[in-house]
Amino acid sequence: MMVRHFLVFCLVAALAACASAPESKSYYLLAPPVVSAEISGAGDKRPTLVIESVELAEYLRQSGLVMQSGENQLTISRTHLWAESLDQAVPKALLGQMQQKSENYRFYLKFSDYVSQTDYRLRLHIESLQATDRGEVVASGRYQLISNADPANPVSANFYFRQHLTADGYAHAVEQMRTLLGQIAGVILDSLNDLEGSGD
Repeated sequence: MMVRHFLVFCLVAALAACASAPESKSYYLLAPPVVSAEISGAGDKRPTLVIESVELAEYLRQSGLVMQSGENQLTISRTHLWAESLDQAVPKALLGQMQQKSENYRFYLKFSDYVSQTDYRLRLHIESLQATDRGEVVASGRYQLISNADPANPVSANFYFRQHLTADGYAHAVEQMRTLLGQIAGVILDSLNDLEGSGD
């Protein structure tokens, strides 16, 4: 009887120890730190674009990375976390992608850079940015480009991109999210080029 009580006690103690053991946490950056746009002299006549706002779906406004199962089930990780909130990280990552893809414009973040005057403003809404149980990462949403020369006629467009996962793990999923942000930057630049060309 004493042995039985001792075994039960050991089992309870072991379970309590497991429950109280700290979970190992991993943190991820959506993009490396972006060097803010250089201050241009009076001779720099390139058009300017300011990323005015980036809104995220409610479930993306927390620290855990998201995994989508099926059509409508989302799991938010408690151990795989963003090092920086996505509402801060997405604009910075998008800025970096746009700077890499085009030297025809000067790009700024509204709340990070001082810009006395701008030619174009960008508003972005992200509906989804997560890995799925189908072995891919998806990004969807919409954007609006506003020309200060014609603010009454903004250009609006929806987007949906997906990228296949070729390796396991959250780190690879984050790399694919960066690729998707590059694709979003690409379609925004296409619209920006169209707007700039229509003003000639």
